Parts: sequence; C-alpha cells; structure tokens
Amino acid sequence: MDNQTISPRQFMFLVILFIVGSSILIVPTPLAAQAKQDAWLSISISVLIGLVLTLFYNHIAKLMEGKTFVQATIMVFGNWFGRFLLIFYLSFLFILASLVLRNIGDFMTTEIIPETPLQFTHILFMIVVVWGAYLGLEVIGRSAEMFMPWIILLLLFFTVSLAPQIKTENLQPFLGEGIMPVISSSTIVTGTPLLELIVFLMIIPYVKDGKTKRKSWVLGVLIGGITLTLTTLFCLLVLGSDLTALNTFPSYKLAQKISIAGFLEGLEVVIGIIWMLTIFFKIVVLFYSVTVGIAQFLTMDDHRPLLLPIGMGMIVLSIIAYPDVAYFESFVADTWFPYALTHGLILPAIVWIGLMIKSKVGKKKNQPRKTSA
Repeated sequence: MDNQTISPRQFMFLVILFIVGSSILIVPTPLAAQAKQDAWLSISISVLIGLVLTLFYNHIAKLMEGKTFVQATIMVFGNWFGRFLLIFYLSFLFILASLVLRNIGDFMTTEIIPETPLQFTHILFMIVVVWGAYLGLEVIGRSAEMFMPWIILLLLFFTVSLAPQIKTENLQPFLGEGIMPVISSSTIVTGTPLLELIVFLMIIPYVKDGKTKRKSWVLGVLIGGITLTLTTLFCLLVLGSDLTALNTFPSYKLAQKISIAGFLEGLEVVIGIIWMLTIFFKIVVLFYSVTVGIAQFLTMDDHRPLLLPIGMGMIVLSIIAYPDVAYFESFVADTWFPYALTHGLILPAIVWIGLMIKSKVGKKKNQPRKTSA
C-alpha cells in the first residue's frame, strides 16, 4: 500500500480546497432560494456545525491510532460486520465523487463549451484525476501547496474587482423571512460539503505530526467555511437574492460583472480557473480515498490496479446520475442532507462507539491485577 505522507500544512490546504470545491459555484443558488438575503447567515451557522463535526472526526482519528477508517472499522467490528458497514461508506464516497465529476461536466457544457459532449469533458478530467491518484498522496499534497497561493490571489482579485458594485441594501431586511428559513437552509451546506469531510478519515493517518494535524483540520474547515460565506455574501451584495437563486452558477455570473476602468471585462475566466483547480482537488481526494479504501477492503497490497476500473465506473455513474441540472439542484436541496447525515454522522458514530468500547476494554486488560497477601 502507498505509504506516502503529507505535512499538516498540506493537509489543511486539501481540506480548504475540498470545502470550496464544487460548493463555490452550486451552494449559493439553493441557499438564496430558501433563505433569500439571509443566505450568508445560513452558511455561518453551517460553519459552526462543521467545526463541531470536525472535532468529532478528530476524536475518531485519535482512537483509530494511525489506521484509516476502513482498517479501524474492520479492526473493531471484524471481517463480516465491519465490511458490511464499509460497503455503505465506500459507496458514499464513490457516489459523491461521481456527482462532483458531473458538476464539472454541467458547468463546462453550460457555460464554457456548450457544443462539447458531456462524456468528453468527464473522460478528459478523469484522466488527470487518475494520474494524480497514481502519483500518490505526497504529490497531491505538494500540488495543493503549490496552487494555494495562486487561488488566494485570484480570489482577492475577484473580491477587489467587485467591491465597487456592492449594494448593501440587497441584504435588507435582516431576517425578513424569519429565522426558520435560515435554519432549514443551513442543512444544505452542512450536507455539502461539511458532512462529506468524513473522507479525510482515510487521509489523516498519512499526515505527519499527530497533534498539529488535528489543528490543521479545524483551521482548514474554518478558512474554507469563511471562503464560502464570503462568496455567498458577494453574490447577494452584487446580484441580489433573486438573481442568485435563479442562476445555476451564480458566482460565475458574478465574475461576468467584473469591469475595470470600462475596458477590462469578461474576466469570468478567473472564477473558472479557481473552480477547476478546487474541484480537481476535491475529486482526487475522493478518488484516492475510494481506491485505497477498496484496496484495504479487499486486503490488496496496492491500490493502483483499481484506479482505471474505478475511474471508468465513476465516469459511467456521473453521466447517468441525473437527467439535468434542475433535477440536481432539487436533489441537493431536498435529498442529499439525510443521505450525507447517514454516512457522515450516523455511520462514524457507530464506529466511534465501537472504538470507545475497544479502548476501555484494552485499558482494563492492561491494568495490573492486585494480588492478595
């Protein structure tokens, strides 16, 4: 099995890029549809939930003692029941990766290259993902570290360029629809991407420095959450809640409004580049985790022979997953949260209980027995 390691800093960057990923383009739409001008508040609530969730994942990681989630589940529950639980976990990651791949296909065929077949976009992008997973986690981590400064610069440019078009009245009235739409819509961001962070229980054993890596996870969630909050806030401030809710990719439409000195326009390529980079890292983290997890599930020594067949399976599922973008938006708003909750909270909670029991039993066994005089 691949024994490459990454630094806590690289791990933090992967968490940030994973959170921003597809969410930077698709999340503002369903949020604005439900919470209107208070959509930014929904994300703020979700980020707080995400931080608590990350602390829970960190505790599970500590109990796993250097094992991946797959290895720990089999260790606690044995071959039969452990593998039964892992079928759901690995299926969740596989389906999620396929849906994210479809996101990029929809974006490219809707906004960039409408005449290009969806299949071509998926195959081309998946070739890069498979190659990245083949090179290993160390290369993925170094790539994230290399691209992160450029992504930050592009986001800053994006923010500064749109500042003159901000209309603060777009956020009024505060809580105009009441608090309930804000609370109910917060499940959207909690479901995607925060509950999806369960994937990093496959990555964290390969991160150096046990204490720092858990802090890096929390910091990555905080920074990624703030980035999503600011993106949604800018969509509301510039486009307004109605236009944000109507556009499939509102942050891309937001970038189309950039105009510098009246002649430098059409800079939506900026947000396109940001999204292509961030979504690549989200898919490659999912794909790498799926292949390594299935290899461990099957007790294989190397995950690389699985890269091509699993990659082909993801391409097929991504094409047949849903009929159109409107269906996907409805799916994210209504169905994804309970599905993600089952696999991102209930399933790890079961494993956590098993790990806690095993830990306490192990401590009792290691305690020296008192001998009578």
